[in-house]
Amino acid sequence: MMNKHTTFRTGGPARIFVRPKTIEHLVQVVKLCTKNNVYFFVIGNGSNLLVSDKGYNGVIIQIREENFSQLKVSKKDDNYYLLQVGGGMLMKTLSIESCLLSLTGLEDIIDIPGTVGGGVIMNASFKENGMYDVLLKVKVVTPDGNILELSKKECKLARRGSMLKDKKYIVVEATFKLEKGDQMKIQKKMTENTKMRYEKQPMYFGSAGCFFKWDHAKHGGMYVKYKESDLVSYRVGNAMIYTYNIAFIVNLGQATSSDVMAIVNHIEKIMKDKYHINIQREVIVIGSFNDIDYY
Repeated sequence: MMNKHTTFRTGGPARIFVRPKTIEHLVQVVKLCTKNNVYFFVIGNGSNLLVSDKGYNGVIIQIREENFSQLKVSKKDDNYYLLQVGGGMLMKTLSIESCLLSLTGLEDIIDIPGTVGGGVIMNASFKENGMYDVLLKVKVVTPDGNILELSKKECKLARRGSMLKDKKYIVVEATFKLEKGDQMKIQKKMTENTKMRYEKQPMYFGSAGCFFKWDHAKHGGMYVKYKESDLVSYRVGNAMIYTYNIAFIVNLGQATSSDVMAIVNHIEKIMKDKYHINIQREVIVIGSFNDIDYY
């Protein structure tokens, strides 16, 4: 059941669930799916994902700490170190490991609930630049099973996305260039980030992060729009727009993916009909909803 593999804590069964142990194993699975025209979808921690209650009629491939978490540290010079990291390592783990090594540059990702691979693909960040400034290169597996090494520039990282996302590349390894720093200062910054995140985001409810891409230059005053439209704390079943941060939809305990999607469709309709805003989803949706299939 996919509710065990997503931070929304919703979702039905996958037709097949695979956790490859090596890059070679991953390549074999991808090529087999492609050869037999079987849909497949790659997940990490399931933190930016909504899966249908009916599940996913294809192969779910999971890249997580259990199978892709290697960490290799090498000294570049007196001030800089290179960290070669498995795409399945949690961003929180990487941030802590960097702190223990007294390396600065990844304090911003301490509480982002996703993997390194997913974080690079989505160009994840909290309040600053996430991994963008310190990323050097990535190793990926393409949808047809080829292994490529790409520079940061070639990844074409954008706001909450990248070329990697568009082409459905699988990040199996990332290399970062970090500067030597003061461990106490690094730890202090991480603690401040955690405190700020707890104040602004739902830490105790199931959620997939910000559901929509909000361009504040174009969509300014979203809270006012939500309040005018009675969307603040709007609820369907056990899913609700989070009262203290309307960017989030939360699972109050026993929500279904259909509850969440009903809220999503309601928001999109109001934004379009009332404010002429075609709001874009940031969370990825897979499976069948109202006879529409997402793969």
